[in-house]
Amino acid sequence: MSKGLKKKSHWTSRVHEIVLGRNQEGQLGFELKGGAENGQFPYLGEVKPGKVAYESGSKLVPEELLLEVNETPVAGLTIRDVLAVIKHCKDPIRLKCVKQGKGRGCDVIATIIIYVLLIIIHRVSICWRLFTIYCATSPL
Repeated sequence: MSKGLKKKSHWTSRVHEIVLGRNQEGQLGFELKGGAENGQFPYLGEVKPGKVAYESGSKLVPEELLLEVNETPVAGLTIRDVLAVIKHCKDPIRLKCVKQGKGRGCDVIATIIIYVLLIIIHRVSICWRLFTIYCATSPL
């Protein structure tokens, strides 16, 4: 490999797990945003200070993408469906999250490409899920 070439880290190396339980009010202490109904992955919204019952792993970070809940993939689901998955989970709840990519200067081009791919690739296929995860985490 040439000295001039830098090895890029793959987005999967940034995936981290957060283990938490419901607090005394039976809540998880954070808000979910995005969702397929908005053309987005589900991602973490406001994290309420002192309301999250962490058990292990890292801490919740607003704006991070939510990929899995107790090993159930939630990328591409509506917020309602993600909340249903969470509701049926027993404590502790394991969340897999990843920080969204930065420097997305070509959003118009990306939107056009995504629109074309929406027509070509069925939204529930593994190809679509992998593509949308890549788009959301790659530093374009």
